[in-house]
Amino acid sequence: MSRINVRNISRVDLNLLLTFHCLMTERSATRASAMLHVTQGAVSAALRRLREHFGDELFIRTASGMQPTRRAMELAPRVTEALTSISGMLTAEAEFSPHDSSYVFNIGLSDDIEAYLAPRIVNAAAAQGLGVSFAFHQSNSLLWKQSLQDPDMDLVICCEPRDFSTCFSSQVLFSSSYSCLVNPRLRAAQDAISLEDYFKANHVRISYDGRRGFIDDMFEAAGYARHVTASFTHFSGALTTLMHSDVIATIPSFAAESYAAISTLSVCPVPFPVPSFRCFMVWDMTKHNKPHHEWLRQFIGEQTQAVRLHE
Repeated sequence: MSRINVRNISRVDLNLLLTFHCLMTERSATRASAMLHVTQGAVSAALRRLREHFGDELFIRTASGMQPTRRAMELAPRVTEALTSISGMLTAEAEFSPHDSSYVFNIGLSDDIEAYLAPRIVNAAAAQGLGVSFAFHQSNSLLWKQSLQDPDMDLVICCEPRDFSTCFSSQVLFSSSYSCLVNPRLRAAQDAISLEDYFKANHVRISYDGRRGFIDDMFEAAGYARHVTASFTHFSGALTTLMHSDVIATIPSFAAESYAAISTLSVCPVPFPVPSFRCFMVWDMTKHNKPHHEWLRQFIGEQTQAVRLHE
C-alpha cells in the first residue's frame, strides 16, 4: 500500500478542489457558486486561497469568462481524477447485474454508427439473456456535449468529438476510413471507380447541416469538385435515392458496409487518398465509477472489438 502524506493533505481544505473543479467547468464565479450552493464571495475567497497554495493566478477574468492559466490546465485532470475517486468511494453502489436489471441505457449516436453498432448491441443482449434494454438517440460530433446535458443520457458514441473538456472522459472504440456506396444495377459492376469517372458522376452528400461536408473540403483543397445532386442530413435518408438512382455516396466505411448488407448496394474504394478517423465513447465524469456504467462501457467495447474494421 502506498503511503499518503497526511500532513500535506491536512494543510488544504479539500472543498477548495471542488471550487477549482467548478470554476474549470463553468468558467464563471457566478455559475460556480450556484453549483456549490454558496455565495459568489465564498467562491472568490476560495480562489484566493487556491492561488496562494499553488502560487499561480489559476483563473484570469476576461470578457468571455474566467480563463484558466497553463498551471490550471495541468492541474485540472488530476483534480478531476481525485474528486471522481472520492465521489465513487462515498457513493459506493451495489454490484450491477445486467441479467437481473431492467435498466434502460440511453445512448446518443449518429445514424451511420447506429446502423453499424445497434444490431450488434441488440443481438449480443439477446444472446446473453440480458434484462437491460437500450434506447438510441440522435447525436453527432458537434452535438455530443448537448446530448450529455440530459441527465438520463449514459454516453454518446461519435467520430472525433469536438470541444472536449475535463468534465468528460472518453475511450476510442475503433478506427475507420471512407468508401463509396453505389447501385450496381445502374452502374456497371466493378471493383473500383476511376478518378475520372468518380468526378464525372453525380453524388449525394450526407452532412449535419445538409450544406457542406468534410469530403467537399478535402476534395476542393486538392483542386477537385464533385457534382452533388442532393444533400441529406441523415445517412438513412439517402438510402432510397441510392437504391434507385445512379449516384455515389462517399461515407464512412463501416456505414457503407452496414447499408450494403441490408440492400442491393455495393461498396468500392474511393479513388482518392482519404484519411482515417476514430470513433469514441464519451461520457460525463460523474458517471465514471457507477457500476452499471462501467458494465455498459465494457459491453459496448466488446461488440466493437468483435469485428475488425477498416483502419
